[in-house]
Amino acid sequence: MANDFSEQLTEIIRSGQVTISNIKPADWTERSVIMPKPFPGPYRYSFTPYWREVINRFAQDDPMKWMAIKKGAQIGFSAGVLIPIILWMIKNDPSNTYFLVGSPDLIEKATEKLDIGIDNASLRPYIKPQVQRKRNNKTGDTNSKKEFVGGYVHIGSANNHKDIRDVSLKYGLFDDWESVKGKSKESGNTRKLLEQRFAAYEDSHKICYGSTPELAESSNIEAAYLLGDQRKYMIPCPCCGSFIELKWTVTNGDIVGGITWKLNDQGKVISESVGYICQECGDFFDDKNKSEWLLEKYHGGHAYWQPTAEPSKPGYFSYHISSLYAPIGMFGWEHYVNDYIEANPEGQPRDESLWKTFVNVVLGETYEDPGEELKANQLQQNIRTYEIGMLPENISMQDGNGKIVLLTAACDLNGKLDDARLDYEVVAWTETGASYSISHGSIGTFIPNESAKKNKVDRAHWSYTHHVSNSVWPEYDKILKADYVTDTNRKMKILISGVDTGFCESEAFSFIDNNNSFVFGLKGDKEDKYVNRYIDQSIFKLGLSRAKLYMLRVGRIKDMLAARVRLKWNAQNDNEQPDGFMNFPLPSNGKYLFSNYFSHFEAEVRKLDKEGNFIWEKKNSSVQNHMFDCHLYNMALKEIFTQMVLKQYKIVNGGWSEFCKIIMGKK
Repeated sequence: MANDFSEQLTEIIRSGQVTISNIKPADWTERSVIMPKPFPGPYRYSFTPYWREVINRFAQDDPMKWMAIKKGAQIGFSAGVLIPIILWMIKNDPSNTYFLVGSPDLIEKATEKLDIGIDNASLRPYIKPQVQRKRNNKTGDTNSKKEFVGGYVHIGSANNHKDIRDVSLKYGLFDDWESVKGKSKESGNTRKLLEQRFAAYEDSHKICYGSTPELAESSNIEAAYLLGDQRKYMIPCPCCGSFIELKWTVTNGDIVGGITWKLNDQGKVISESVGYICQECGDFFDDKNKSEWLLEKYHGGHAYWQPTAEPSKPGYFSYHISSLYAPIGMFGWEHYVNDYIEANPEGQPRDESLWKTFVNVVLGETYEDPGEELKANQLQQNIRTYEIGMLPENISMQDGNGKIVLLTAACDLNGKLDDARLDYEVVAWTETGASYSISHGSIGTFIPNESAKKNKVDRAHWSYTHHVSNSVWPEYDKILKADYVTDTNRKMKILISGVDTGFCESEAFSFIDNNNSFVFGLKGDKEDKYVNRYIDQSIFKLGLSRAKLYMLRVGRIKDMLAARVRLKWNAQNDNEQPDGFMNFPLPSNGKYLFSNYFSHFEAEVRKLDKEGNFIWEKKNSSVQNHMFDCHLYNMALKEIFTQMVLKQYKIVNGGWSEFCKIIMGKK
């Protein structure tokens, strides 16, 4: 009873601290919110003036009920809108609020940001202390909920549909909206499910969807943005005073406006040349005074948000802003020019993964994937003048690739237990990451769909069983333990090899576990059918089910391999091959033919699945893709061995160049 009375008394005292205020959220933020690093001190909207109108939409006298923010990355959205509006609400309009992110992995980070904001705004006394309830339930100040008199803030994931049932909300802040599942079989449309939680506050609710966009075909934030009035941030041109939207490229009559730059004789960006051509007057200005023309008056005007469409319903506002508007202290235009050039290398096909990232995180726009269908005849043009089995180190140095530093081998298991065919490839890797295929072949004679063929072949059957006369394993072991000689008379060994363990796993691991060499099992990660391939993430991870197993993010590796297949090189005009270029020996003895090698590289296409995700699939069941798989396994082995060596030398965040220095005794 005493505890209950004490708690009630505390509630009464705290309730006296609550004041419903008419102060605008932006004004309150500048008075109350202290920013941590990297820009410590009181928050100022002169730093990110484009967020002032956006956050003030949350004031109760503003007509906004729904809002969508389609944006580039790192332009202050969390610091200028999400966290401040929650802090303002706790102090000035305490209400039931959901602060949801797309991925559950981001919940902890979101909570950390909110806790820092609460402390820096001196709002911790408003938060109820943590109380242990029955059945180990905690209330008050927890990692997923901040309770206060008049309401609470719940931090969670919008993908957890069970978490958004049976609640009544006034405020909803949905960050990283692009990562949210658009629908589920159990709950239907996620956006509609969420918006139903605000029915009790029909006239006063405030909902905000914010995200950097991704794929056009399945974008959540694009759909939400198009429902609003699609506002653009207009700045007065420092040259002529005309109001313009900053765009990467824009044509207006005879004027080609947008970001511009020049390169020096070494192909590097000249810093002083980076700037913007106004689409109205054609004059040049740079971003050194960005903080002034984002905010200050020029020719009697100042920057503002301009609607460009009729909203789908009254009270629906939407905003688009790119990272070209990012404030001083964050990445400037020169950084983004270098990103653009990297994604669009001169004389080479566009790197679609880098371009997709650029379109999304810099321009704040959705990306339309052109799909992927590789051309084997283009790859076949990379046949060189070296013989199968020879390590062409002299040729590599002539090609500008440096010395050969690593040999890898990988195999793909096909057929049946007692009618086996083990397909393999040996690959040499150079200092630049270019590859020279050394040998490929098959151990075993399995023929797919043999029963359907008119002329059956009288052939010997091989087996994956160990310790039988026709086992494939001793033959593969000979390949792994052979000496390979460079054309500079240097002997090399295969340092790491891999075996596909998706088939005949027991027999494969018997070979792996009893081999004294660096042999590892490789397997596609079934939990990783689709991964956002445009974030910085390793292509492999250690398997948990057994030792010497690596799980591969196969979709990502296939994207990387596709980019390498598209690389072009003209031996007559180009002194050096592009990094990662693929080279092949002269065909002989039935190897490196179109039918049994190169055609495998066009057996798969990348396309959208039913859920809107891009996946790689075989064109049909009859095509062969084994050499394609062997090469991507070799790519994975190169990365695995690199990280093994760097870890041994305690090098953090190292890569291929650091590995090469170690192998060549330069480090």
